[in-house]
Amino acid sequence: MNHWMEILGLHYKKIKDKYPHDRLLIVFDIDGTILDMRFIIHYVLKQFDKKHNTKYFRGIRISDIDFHEAHLILLLNRLSIKENDQKYILSYYENMFLPTLTIKKANKPFRGVFEILRWFQMQPNTFTGLNTGRPESLRFKTLSSLNLLGKDQGVQFSNRLLFMNNMGLDGNIPHIKKRGIEYFQKLGYKVFAFVDNEPENLKAVAEIDRRGEILLLH
Repeated sequence: MNHWMEILGLHYKKIKDKYPHDRLLIVFDIDGTILDMRFIIHYVLKQFDKKHNTKYFRGIRISDIDFHEAHLILLLNRLSIKENDQKYILSYYENMFLPTLTIKKANKPFRGVFEILRWFQMQPNTFTGLNTGRPESLRFKTLSSLNLLGKDQGVQFSNRLLFMNNMGLDGNIPHIKKRGIEYFQKLGYKVFAFVDNEPENLKAVAEIDRRGEILLLH
């Protein structure tokens, strides 16, 4: 068993023993936590070449995408693409990135993540929530695509346990993540763990966890 999984299992048991009658909730970020963003980036770049009949990204492999989705410029510089062409590519990328988040063939979960989600969903009085910086406008498509991906694993996400960004693309994401945890708590759930790929989001949640009962996993 991976060390972090052992820690999570022990923490879950501890909280369950302490609050035997509470509805326990583990919360996951989506992008970069459940879904491997490299495949989404790869899909958008391949679509650019296909639409514009270019070959900029013909040889790009998933393993070549070793940067955050907001830092595509690093790859463009590595490929020595001209500045004017970079601007055009970046404009296309920015316009296509959000819609691509909900396209099934562009999405691939990290190995084992749905098995973990399924295990918790099978436990009595235990639930899984989603806390994402994605905009509210993608709510229906986000739920549909995730539930389609999770269908074979027996994983189902509910609309009620999905907290999304209603502050716009320029919103303060750590603040949004903090509000998401508070939202679940107001619904009456005991949040015992939060999994996110951005340290600043975990730090924001730590600020409101006065009892230190939310296990923060990066």
